[in-house]
Amino acid sequence: MPAKVLVVIGSQTQGLLFKHLLEQQGLEADCADGVPAARAALAGARPAALLVDSSSLGANGVAELHAEADGTPMLVLGNAPLPALPGVQRADGGDPAAAAAILAKLLAAPSDAAPSPADILRRGRILVVDDSVTYREFLRLELEAEGCRVLIARNAEEAEAALNDGGFDCVLLDLVMPGTSGVQLCRRFDQYRRDHDALFPILMLTSQETDEQLIACLEAGADDFIGKSRPMEVLKAKMMALLRGKFFVEDRLSGTTTTIR
Repeated sequence: MPAKVLVVIGSQTQGLLFKHLLEQQGLEADCADGVPAARAALAGARPAALLVDSSSLGANGVAELHAEADGTPMLVLGNAPLPALPGVQRADGGDPAAAAAILAKLLAAPSDAAPSPADILRRGRILVVDDSVTYREFLRLELEAEGCRVLIARNAEEAEAALNDGGFDCVLLDLVMPGTSGVQLCRRFDQYRRDHDALFPILMLTSQETDEQLIACLEAGADDFIGKSRPMEVLKAKMMALLRGKFFVEDRLSGTTTTIR
């Protein structure tokens, strides 16, 4: 399956030209005429790369789209001054064929090396389900510092709403919450995975680590279990291992040759 590129440029004519040139390079391409349209496209299946026109978006638009792209490689056309943005390459906007060739070469580069833990975490979109404001905020700050995108649910109702909306790669689920228990909610999430062929893993969080709780969580469909008193680095390592398995399967199913987008 060819790698897909999202072309973000204000001119429809130029967009179609880049689409044609990229397809000549063996790539697929979709076009968006600005940041809102590009953001909507990124909310679905992630492209392998973005081709962005700085003269159309301006420095602020490029920076905003870079944040939304969440580590996806980006080739920026034009010479507009930009802030330092990791993973961004520049190309002459006046030579569309050369820009398309640069992007094709970038996506054709071999990626046999295993992704680093940092690469995996930066790709992750994490749903945190916990009724404790303090612990939720602690997790959010720690995970965002690793480059994760974090969604928050304060209770079972918000968790189920997030489940229906989708858009996450892993769930961190508190075992003890008011109303619906974490075990009950885990069963619902696991059933959703079975019904929809979803791949997100579930990591249960608990303030008390007992064999009985571990067994209950695993039987409910959790993929792993960790006490809240354990070091944060242990939680991150467990979450990274779960994400690594998910991304490996997704990339093989999609035919993607690059390991980390």
